Amino acid sequence: MGDPHMRREITRQELLNWLLPVPWELVEDPAVDPAGLSVPDRILRARGFDTPQKQKQFFEASLDDLPDPFLFRDMEEACRLIENHLRAGAPRLLIFGDYDADGLTAAAILSRYFTGLGHPPQVLIPDRFDDGYGLSPALVDEIELHRPDLVITVDTGTSSPDLVEDLLERGIDVIVTDHHQATGDFHCPKAPLINPTLQGEAYPFPYLSGAGVALMLTLALDRQMDRLPDHRPSLFVLASVGTVADVMPLVEANRILVRHGLDFFETHAPEGLKALKRLSPGDQALTARDIAFSLAPRLNAAGRMGDVRLALDLLLEDDPSRADQLARKLDALNQERRLVEQEIFSQAFDQVLTVCGTDPVSVAIAVGKDWHAGVMGIVSSRLAEKLRVPAITLNEEDGWLTGSARSYGSIDLIKAIRASAPLLEKYGGHAGAAGLTLHAGNLEAFCQQMTRSIEAIPRHIRHQPYQADVVLTGSELDNDLVRGFDIFEPTGSGFERPLVWLSDLTIEGMQRVGEGRHLKFTLRTSDPSMRLFEALLFGRGQEDHFYAIGDTVEILGVPELNRWRDRETVQVRLVEIRPGRHDQINRQAVDGFARLNGQASQAISDMEGGSDLRLSQSLFGSLWQLLESLCDAGGAGLAFLPVRLAWLLSHRYNGKTDPLGLLLAMAIFEQAGLIRLENEGDGSFICSRLERGGSRPALSESPLWTELKELGVIVG
Repeated sequence: MGDPHMRREITRQELLNWLLPVPWELVEDPAVDPAGLSVPDRILRARGFDTPQKQKQFFEASLDDLPDPFLFRDMEEACRLIENHLRAGAPRLLIFGDYDADGLTAAAILSRYFTGLGHPPQVLIPDRFDDGYGLSPALVDEIELHRPDLVITVDTGTSSPDLVEDLLERGIDVIVTDHHQATGDFHCPKAPLINPTLQGEAYPFPYLSGAGVALMLTLALDRQMDRLPDHRPSLFVLASVGTVADVMPLVEANRILVRHGLDFFETHAPEGLKALKRLSPGDQALTARDIAFSLAPRLNAAGRMGDVRLALDLLLEDDPSRADQLARKLDALNQERRLVEQEIFSQAFDQVLTVCGTDPVSVAIAVGKDWHAGVMGIVSSRLAEKLRVPAITLNEEDGWLTGSARSYGSIDLIKAIRASAPLLEKYGGHAGAAGLTLHAGNLEAFCQQMTRSIEAIPRHIRHQPYQADVVLTGSELDNDLVRGFDIFEPTGSGFERPLVWLSDLTIEGMQRVGEGRHLKFTLRTSDPSMRLFEALLFGRGQEDHFYAIGDTVEILGVPELNRWRDRETVQVRLVEIRPGRHDQINRQAVDGFARLNGQASQAISDMEGGSDLRLSQSLFGSLWQLLESLCDAGGAGLAFLPVRLAWLLSHRYNGKTDPLGLLLAMAIFEQAGLIRLENEGDGSFICSRLERGGSRPALSESPLWTELKELGVIVG
């Protein structure tokens, strides 16, 4: 297979996103004098660690600083129930989990824990394709066939109170451990529910993964039974993998358990995880990023490709040789998963606009047939990242649509989906990810309701600003600085590697790499160091559409060290790149335009460089061509920043102008009755092209045209 659109050109949706981008903010207070502070110290202060006490807690928090697991309202009851079964002798325990990396590591935690107590449990992981997510009536029947005395769910169960009650009625005790938000009330008084996201839950940290919740249960049991087993470190390793794999924020309790899990890895990791690490080149210590991009995808591949037992066996394996064999099989499954994913992503990307029909899309919904259910979630993630909106990928079979949803930015996805609940057969998940099923006949209504739900969220919430920790100069960007950023590890979701802002850079080179998927820049700093460095924009190779060698730009990026043949160089992993002095130029243009009010002469003379303002008559043809391509007459308006539209016009439509000149030209179009131009008050505008019959009016009849012509602004 493979992606026939690897070298994909810019799409309309991506172009519209570029014209109205996510804003940038600086977290560090620019009024604070950084003299005497190192860059890492400045970053710590910007992130709120601005006292010696806070910094000490950040760097030295120990396992003793984890919240008391007995703060969970049902934890004491759960421990008492487990202890009663263990005291009864030879209890039949069954762990019921989920097929993703979080569910698998959670199941492995409890399996290894009870095995260490001398009571190895059975482990049942549903098949993604045969069973679907979570408990089902068929799985309740299967569980009963194992004749367990006690079932403990991990990473699932909160949304299945009726099925939990069914197990209880069959004489099977149940404990639910989960971290997904409830989709309804859980009324099972005899089944303890341990879930940090429950409304009114006393546990102070709601962002544990399923593996983290399972780990808390083992910590509580140890205290209940007054024991400290030798295998505890391996459980922290497993919990750290599940936490990172499920993209939980690396703050507070998660930060503590992941940092210690990484520290324990070399000496205490289960052999299967060590074998997975050996598949990656190099012998450096494992990082959270390694988990996210190497270990987790391979573990997830088993569930995605229908061989979930392979990953579970790997996590429970203690023989290094056998672990290596299992790891190689998982790696092969992951390679297969990547090929399938590329093919489906290409199809989904190409047909997103045909489903919901809005322009631009507010939520990307793709529907296909015979799409592999195992890659729906990751395809949705890629769509969300590419199109910068929440994404839902659905497969149609026998009149039913089933799939996965992923959020974008800070949008609470499960809240938006909940508003569509009457149209759904079932759904579940949390703010960032969800699964759902609906009848094909409800698709159109579902699309409309999801669009309304997302568009009801204010734009500044949907597109929360990128937040740079610090502004750096080129002379500060050296190997020692980047190496010093290691003090912030572990980094990942919720606590990223330092994000820096560098301005006044010149593009010295630009090329697509990775079969056209990525864009690599060579950038030169303007300070006396005149430093050259490479910067990579992953997954957005088509954005070469906007830039040219010689352009002055500014960037937000994560500095990293690129190691090649014993040589280290600084390389920046770009989060964003944009025209230089972006905000300042846009603000000046908007302010200048606002001052016109029929007094063009005074407004232009008051502006910096206003006396040099010139509008070529040929500009109007180029601008109209661009507006016709982006604005449907009578349709949705074009939202844009003047600095962006002027940059695009200059780079792609041979219409050299600055943002104020662009706004003046559009004001002339408005006076001629061709468009409506609305100032949104936040630096952006909306241009709507008007329906018009008959001949096109002469622009020269516009009063503003006449005034600008007399001032010598319109030339040629």
